[in-house]
Amino acid sequence: MRARADLLLTKTAPPSRRPGPGRSGDRVADDLRRQAVRRLAAVAWLTLLGQLVVWLAVNLVQGTLADEFATPLQWGFPIGVMAASAGIGLLARRERADPAFIVRLGLVYQVAISFAIAAGTYFGAFTNVRPDAIRFDRVGLTFVGPWMLIFSVLVPAPPREALVALLASATAVPLTYLAQVPSRLAPALPPSVFALVFFLPYLTVAGMAYVAARIVHRLGVEVRRAYELGSYRLEGLLGHGGMGEVWLASHRMLARAAAIKLIRPESLGGDSDVVSARFEREAQAIASLQSPNTVALYDFGSTENGTLFYVMELLDGVDLEELVRQHGPLPPERAVHILRQACTSLAEAHARGIIHRDIKPANIYLCRYALQHDVVKVLDFGLAKRLESEAVVADARVTHPEVVAGTPAYLAPEIAMGGAVDPRADLYALGCVAFWLLTGRLVFESASVGALLVAHAREAPRRPGSLTASPLPEALDQLVVDCLAKDPAARPHSAAALAERLVAVPLPRPWTESLASEWWDANHPTRSGGRERTPIHAGA
Repeated sequence: MRARADLLLTKTAPPSRRPGPGRSGDRVADDLRRQAVRRLAAVAWLTLLGQLVVWLAVNLVQGTLADEFATPLQWGFPIGVMAASAGIGLLARRERADPAFIVRLGLVYQVAISFAIAAGTYFGAFTNVRPDAIRFDRVGLTFVGPWMLIFSVLVPAPPREALVALLASATAVPLTYLAQVPSRLAPALPPSVFALVFFLPYLTVAGMAYVAARIVHRLGVEVRRAYELGSYRLEGLLGHGGMGEVWLASHRMLARAAAIKLIRPESLGGDSDVVSARFEREAQAIASLQSPNTVALYDFGSTENGTLFYVMELLDGVDLEELVRQHGPLPPERAVHILRQACTSLAEAHARGIIHRDIKPANIYLCRYALQHDVVKVLDFGLAKRLESEAVVADARVTHPEVVAGTPAYLAPEIAMGGAVDPRADLYALGCVAFWLLTGRLVFESASVGALLVAHAREAPRRPGSLTASPLPEALDQLVVDCLAKDPAARPHSAAALAERLVAVPLPRPWTESLASEWWDANHPTRSGGRERTPIHAGA
């Protein structure tokens, strides 16, 4: 997917804007240089290993070079190859080294190895040779040719610089010959024969390697640009859903990873300009939310092909749906701790006139955040949920936009009946989430989406306490039932009021940071440097 746009912190980028030849081009070039340095290091170490294996094999198995012209001085060439390879390999690993300088030094290394191969092959080959006894079977295409081709493909240097190095490498064999051949042998090889035997094969290989280097370089540029969104580069796919994909991304100038959600144009329906304008208005509203329990929105915009995207903080944790599936229902004290934080997020959003409309366990993330554990982050604040119109999803736990905006298993009755929606619809959905956390079951269970909607609209819910192995505090049991009231007026009148009632629930023991830390260490022990990050998924 080609994705290019200039990202702004407070407003969307122009839909069709292309990165210019300035900063974006420089960033692409820097990426290619860093990639070339990594590959150069790999080539250098492999060259050292290969030369060492050959050297040991010749010495240990045969005892000497398998060449009648060999002399002890000839071992200087493989030693030089190994020393140069080790030096390049070590230098390429230095984090502070300038990638452009390392790449140019790598091209010098390419030329040096070409001369070393030529010298190692032909050193002494023409000593005491009569003019009529030059053996042309010794002057065929050496490993210099394959080395030029392999190096140019594996180490993507700028084409012009690669061409200079290739032409210099192509002279290795003819110059090595001219440096050794006695002047009395010169008439034995006319210039045309000399060019045909010693120079033309390597010049041909140099041309082939240059074409390959240009292709590899151009592909590298295209790939890098295809995975760029302004200051962010897409690193890997984290998940996908009915509307689009979520990618792991890195910022080019900040030491900050992020998650980028791409929303496919075909999943939105309607006039593209209208959709884009609505997306921009809602994204600006969501970006203004400051609750620590709302996932942070860094940037947003659109790509050349109309794909909408927004950039979120990358979280380390698990969503509530997966949490209960993996570990079973939660103790009341932990469920209350989680629900109170979700109320904090919703209270700010409602105060700003934003209704989530798709509160569900999969959209509430429980994570480690700095030194804290069990921190709640509410995801997917209506950026796309108000725009969906055509995708059809059969699973009751997935948003079903063809019927209504929301997820049937967590849908308020007034939404199911097509009535007016206010913030208390989010409280109903949060009651369904509480039911899931405490029991590990849905409020209403049916394979049919239509039957689920009817149940939410008309049937009385079960009390969660009737489905748990251990008794629930009566206040918590009643609070969940109140959130599930059919009449919005019978529910808590606000997220803040719901949070107050949660605080007042008498619990057998409080859920503390110490308990949360012990749980995370036991169940999700991988931490940074190589910290495992459970990705923010794409949602439905």
